[in-house]
Amino acid sequence: MTSKQFYICTFLVFSMLNFAAEKSDSIVSRPSLFVIPHASYQQETSLAPGIAYGYYFKSNNINRISSISGSAVYTLLNQFIFNITPKIYFNTNKWYFYSNLNFKKYPDYYFGVANKATNINQTFTSRNISLLLQPQYIISKNLFVGVSILSRYERLLTDSTFEINKTQIFNEFGNAGWKPYSQVSAGLVLAFDNRDNQFYPTKGIFVKSLFSTSKAGWGSTYSLQEISLDYRQYLPVFVSHTLAWQVYYDGIFGGSNIPFQLLPTVGGRDLMRGFRQGMYRENVMMMLQSEYRLPIYKRLKATVFCTMGDVMNSADYQIDKLKVAYGAGLRYRLNDARVHLRLDFAKNNYGDKMQFYITATEAF
Repeated sequence: MTSKQFYICTFLVFSMLNFAAEKSDSIVSRPSLFVIPHASYQQETSLAPGIAYGYYFKSNNINRISSISGSAVYTLLNQFIFNITPKIYFNTNKWYFYSNLNFKKYPDYYFGVANKATNINQTFTSRNISLLLQPQYIISKNLFVGVSILSRYERLLTDSTFEINKTQIFNEFGNAGWKPYSQVSAGLVLAFDNRDNQFYPTKGIFVKSLFSTSKAGWGSTYSLQEISLDYRQYLPVFVSHTLAWQVYYDGIFGGSNIPFQLLPTVGGRDLMRGFRQGMYRENVMMMLQSEYRLPIYKRLKATVFCTMGDVMNSADYQIDKLKVAYGAGLRYRLNDARVHLRLDFAKNNYGDKMQFYITATEAF
C-alpha cells in the first residue's frame, strides 16, 4: 500500500466518523438510515472505495430488528461489486426472512486449488449474479427452522495467457468453473439465536447449520452438496467488555467436479482477516476466531482479534501449515440498533503485507 493510498483511506475514515456524528441518535422503536463512505485495502482489490448503506425498521425489541443493508464497491483494479441483504421479521415475529442479491464484475487471479502456494497465477474476470432466499419459521423464542434456495449464474473472461496455462491448470486442478455454469440448490436451515443484539452482541449464543443440494440437469450444471455450521458465543467480561468467539465449518462435496469459485477460501473482511481472499481454496474450510471488544469513549470502541484455521481436501484433511491471522481495530456506533463502522488492521503468519478493512457491521 502506497503512502498516497494510506492518506486517502485515512481521510475516508474521518469523513465517515464526521458524517455519522452529525446524524441524530435514533431509538430502537423508530426507523433509522445510514449511507456512509466505504473503503478497504486488500491485496485482491487494491484500494476499494464505495458506499455502505442500511435502513433499520422500527422495533420494540433490540434483538429483533428488521433491516435492509448492503454495499456498492468499485476498486482501483476495475472490480465492481453490488449486494443488498434484506433481513425481515414479520407476522408478529413468527417468521424471519433472510436474503441476499449479489452482482459482481471482478477481475481476479486463480492460484490453483490447495492450502499451500502453487506456481499458478492466472488472471480472469468473473461476471456473476446470485440470489439467496432463506425464509425461516420461529418455532420458539430462539429456535428457527426454514429452507434455503440459492440460484447462481457465472461466466469467466480470460486473456491470451489462459491458453498457455490451460493444459497445466486442467491437468492439476480440473476444468470445472472455467466454462459458464448455473447452479440452483435447495436445502434446510436450522438456527438458534438468543443474542441480546444481532449487530453488536454482548452476550448470548448464535448457531446456524445448513444442508443444501443441487442436481445436474435440474437447473444446475453440477451435482453438489454443501454442509455448513456456524457457532458463535458472546461472553460479558467486565462492564461493556465482551469476549466473542466463533467456530466455522464449510464443506462443498461433489468429487472433482466442483467449480473452483464455489470452493471455501480463507481471507477477506470476515473470515480470517489478514489473508488474501482466493489465494487458498479447497472443498473444506475449518476456522476458529476470537475477539476481545472493549469501550474507549462514548460511541468509540476497540477490538483485538486472532484467527486460526485452514482449507483442506476432505479426502485426507491434510494441513501444510496452519494459517494464523491477528490484528486490532476500532468501532464507531452509528445508531441505537448497535450498527458499527468497522476499521480493522490484520497480519498473518505467512509474512504477507498488512491488510486493512473499512466497512459496517462486525465480522461475526
